[in-house]
Amino acid sequence: MYKFRPLLFLIPCMQAKQPKRHKMSRKFPSTLAEFGYGFNDGKLRKVNVDGQFTEEGFEFVDQSHYEALGDVIGDEVYTLLEKQGGLNRMAVGPSNPKSFIFCSEDHKTSKKLLVLIHGSGVVRAGQWARRLIINDDLDKGTMLPFIAHAKETGWGVVVMNTNMNTDDKTGKDIKGSKTPEEHANTVWNDVVANSDAKNIVIIAHSYGGVVTMNLARTFPSDFMTRVRGVFMTDSVHFKLTKDKKLNKKLEEIGKNYVSSDQELGTPVKKMFGAKDIPRYSAGHEKHEWTSWSAMKEIFKDMENAGKESVDKEEASKSEDREEKKEEL
Repeated sequence: MYKFRPLLFLIPCMQAKQPKRHKMSRKFPSTLAEFGYGFNDGKLRKVNVDGQFTEEGFEFVDQSHYEALGDVIGDEVYTLLEKQGGLNRMAVGPSNPKSFIFCSEDHKTSKKLLVLIHGSGVVRAGQWARRLIINDDLDKGTMLPFIAHAKETGWGVVVMNTNMNTDDKTGKDIKGSKTPEEHANTVWNDVVANSDAKNIVIIAHSYGGVVTMNLARTFPSDFMTRVRGVFMTDSVHFKLTKDKKLNKKLEEIGKNYVSSDQELGTPVKKMFGAKDIPRYSAGHEKHEWTSWSAMKEIFKDMENAGKESVDKEEASKSEDREEKKEEL
């Protein structure tokens, strides 16, 4: 007798077609002042009709208003990178339209170079977390404290702008910066690789870790010889490279400060037991706070990386002197 066997039919899930997003018909102000806001002691505050700061902070109107305000805050941070951070805006890319980054005047000649890479989404050069800029203050949400520390301790600075992938005016893709990874490769090839730096440190947040691992795969020689520290905050890179020697180097020079309720700097177990950059607690449970929370520990890491490079250079010079004495 025929025995009935149940059959399983696999039908692909059909996703409802999403309506096209049209550009907002509402016109929003093009400056922070026109929105009625300004930064007072680093905090976003409303400005009254007399142009004086009030105690009132950000007031949510709707999502479109919030996004438009975020865009002008991006421009405001660009200005702060130049005026407060003392950096210069530099165009990058093979043709027009171009992307741009921010660099210190000594980024070509400094023996120590700090490269800053933000995460994905709406943030642009100089920002770690837009939400913190709007709701807390500039120190917590931007790279400005990192830049100030770098300049005070003798580091040149390069700030990438990995999410600037299309031209604001034309909407066209920017050649050499169509993706965060492509942008970073362009900046490294055109700027970082041509610097005199013998000691390079990278600080990267969230998706910036993915971008950093791609840089390691693309420029393995630089990472083996000149990159002395890779310090990430809640990176989502999940994997290293296919080069065992390079991976070993990354494990030796790298730290990933992850969101955790444990004390800052406490070792955290690796995910899935895979080979990876060592993980430490950033001292905060929320993703967007990790750069600020881990900042002082990262400063120590920077200086240790810088000192190690100087010590090795001095040891090499000492060996050369000894060899010359023997020859005499």
